[in-house]
Amino acid sequence: MDQAIKAAQSALGCGEYRQVLQLLEPVAAELPVTMKLGAEVRLLQATAHQGLGDGERAKQSCRAAAQCGDSELRRQARALLAVLEAPVLQVPSDRMVQLPQLGSMPALEGVAKAGRRSRRRQTPPPPAPPPVGRTRSPAGFAALAMAVLIGLTLLMAGCVRVDTDFHFTSPGRVVVEQQLQGTTASRQQPVLLGLQELAPWLQEQVSGASELMAEELPQPQLQWRERNWLVGVQQQIQLDWDLSGLDPVPGLELHLHVHPFSSAAVRQAEPPTQNEGAGQLDWQPQPGEANHLLLRCWRWSGLGLGSVAVLLLLLISLLLRQFQAGQRA
Repeated sequence: MDQAIKAAQSALGCGEYRQVLQLLEPVAAELPVTMKLGAEVRLLQATAHQGLGDGERAKQSCRAAAQCGDSELRRQARALLAVLEAPVLQVPSDRMVQLPQLGSMPALEGVAKAGRRSRRRQTPPPPAPPPVGRTRSPAGFAALAMAVLIGLTLLMAGCVRVDTDFHFTSPGRVVVEQQLQGTTASRQQPVLLGLQELAPWLQEQVSGASELMAEELPQPQLQWRERNWLVGVQQQIQLDWDLSGLDPVPGLELHLHVHPFSSAAVRQAEPPTQNEGAGQLDWQPQPGEANHLLLRCWRWSGLGLGSVAVLLLLLISLLLRQFQAGQRA
């Protein structure tokens, strides 16, 4: 049985898909889909069917492999099934270049003679092509393709790091930026969010990851509180993310960079935070654990301090005028 599987893998690398199916059919009949080896055989069959252009049988093999007891193979089967079930881009006929058939083209000799006879007479220039407008890429298909690629990267690349930066630049505002590093690197444009927008944004990102992984992920609970005391702002950020029911994903690293915050602002952190210097903290939520982070700090307000200074100067000026008026009297 092992020799048949190795021979099928070798034939698959050479593109001999029919031979792969012939080798694996008796093996698949003996191995149930719930076994790890049985699911691996169904994934090889799905690849061979796809190579032969039989998409339906490839989907059936992926659905069978998705019943395996191994969580990693289930994720791979569901990810491959998502690619197979992705909608096919339909290109309008007026935007396709159609080449004429060779049999319907005139002989080159006749074309050359006709060209020599028509050299002396001038022909009017051909009419301009009708305006068709600017070609636009289908946004829905591009988004789906990008989502599938990111999902396959997270599941199969083996080493993926997701960095999310939170820049608390001013009271009530935060700039969020995400970067994915794996076989390929991608970075999202920074997004400016308000006090009430950060929690829904974070939950939306987790919901998108749940769809890609075909597994329900617990939603993080974020609380962001601020109290303005005119001369400064007291901030408190609490993030709870219970991932104790999620199996660890090998090679996956989640990094949350929060700044400007120092280690003195950390009240509770499970797992512990790491100080990256320059007022920046790195917190890494771990699958299989109940993650908890609580930050509390005080930020001085330049505008508030300036207002207080102006009021003090006005008060001192009034007191000096009253004192001078009392001396004159």
